[in-house]
Amino acid sequence: MNIAFGHSNMDLDCLGSLIFVKKLYPDYRLVRSRLIHPAAAHLYEFYKGYFDFINPKDLEKGQIENIIIVDTCVAERVREYLQFIRNSEPAIRIIDHHNTENCDILGARLEGSRFGANTSFLGKLAMERGLTLLPEEATIALTGIFADTGRLIYENVCPEDFEVAAYLLDMGASLKLVKSFLETVKEDSQIEVLNRLLPALETKLIQGNAVLLSYLELEENVSGLSAVVEKVMELQNPDAYFAIFYIAKTRTVQLIARSQRSRIDLHELLQAYGGGGHQLAAAAKIQGREGTAFYEEFIASLEKSLAPAVRARDIMTKGVRTIHEHKSLLEVSMLLEEIELGGVPVLNDQEELCGFIGLKNIMKGRKAGAMKAPVTAYMSRQPVWADGSITLREIERIFYKHHIGHLIIMENGKIEGIVTRWDYLQFQKSRSPEEKPGIKS
Repeated sequence: MNIAFGHSNMDLDCLGSLIFVKKLYPDYRLVRSRLIHPAAAHLYEFYKGYFDFINPKDLEKGQIENIIIVDTCVAERVREYLQFIRNSEPAIRIIDHHNTENCDILGARLEGSRFGANTSFLGKLAMERGLTLLPEEATIALTGIFADTGRLIYENVCPEDFEVAAYLLDMGASLKLVKSFLETVKEDSQIEVLNRLLPALETKLIQGNAVLLSYLELEENVSGLSAVVEKVMELQNPDAYFAIFYIAKTRTVQLIARSQRSRIDLHELLQAYGGGGHQLAAAAKIQGREGTAFYEEFIASLEKSLAPAVRARDIMTKGVRTIHEHKSLLEVSMLLEEIELGGVPVLNDQEELCGFIGLKNIMKGRKAGAMKAPVTAYMSRQPVWADGSITLREIERIFYKHHIGHLIIMENGKIEGIVTRWDYLQFQKSRSPEEKPGIKS
């Protein structure tokens, strides 16, 4: 017998992956985890007939020849299946989009790729084979992709995620149903936790990162806490959110984390607590710890281990060209054309910053027929500047507040660089500013 399964406590991406395995490898039987993640429970109840799962205990007497494992490469997360495989030495193939460097499933053939969703990984194989899915199967798979990529907006998204999503829509996937399955904060118990969490939120600036923290004590575990955490993340929009729940009944700490910044690697951070997951989503369960003591210890560890946020000095353009206040609009116009910039700082006779002149200012002078007028007649006399330590989040706020396209970076009273909206957007896309020619504004 050939079998396939995903990690324990199967989530939407795991189910999406398995529906593709069923289409790609029809001679494999799918094995169901004893636990379905609360976020995936509604979808599973509607579509469980499409999986035709067998139970792990059904493997006890069978002779297993081949195994496909999806969406994990960690032995502990598939122990509930492996413990029932006896008198067999099956070939194991792993298809996983997580960080696979720490794979501890011995003898497995590993196929890893950094897709946003593991479902997309298998979806590409299905596309290459020209497979057709039923609309219901396509809906299951698309829900898995949307769940693991934040509806295709997380930083881990790659072009293949979009390609597979389009393919599934062509197969008849229902966006309306996908949306309903992703609305996972539905239960009264979840809403109660959400209402208690919101006033308990604490924002800290750690290494320049806007980090959201919360601590909440619960008498017993509540299903779907990760969905509540994601809802808070959506409402508050921090760089990262670490939610700590203390379950009094079992004396267990549950740590659930979400991030929007690839520099904040949650998988790596939570490994220290026996947890793991994605770079942008991870969790850990810690037994036998007192909740408030752990919370304080965890905050202290973040101060040491969190990667510093990107700052203005990391992305600014150095060697900034300037122009003297007595130069004419014509001269500054020629300078901007030469250096392909949308504006430059203006200096006075003491070489001090006294203004900023940009294309809009020059256009006013040109319309007035005053291109021989001095820069001082049309420049902005209150240039916006900041020091090099400000973060990307602060840069974004300054651009929005002042409606500017250039931010001058000053250190010790001297101009050290300039950050343009173009620099900011290019960095956010993880592209070098030299990749694309044109006027930076």
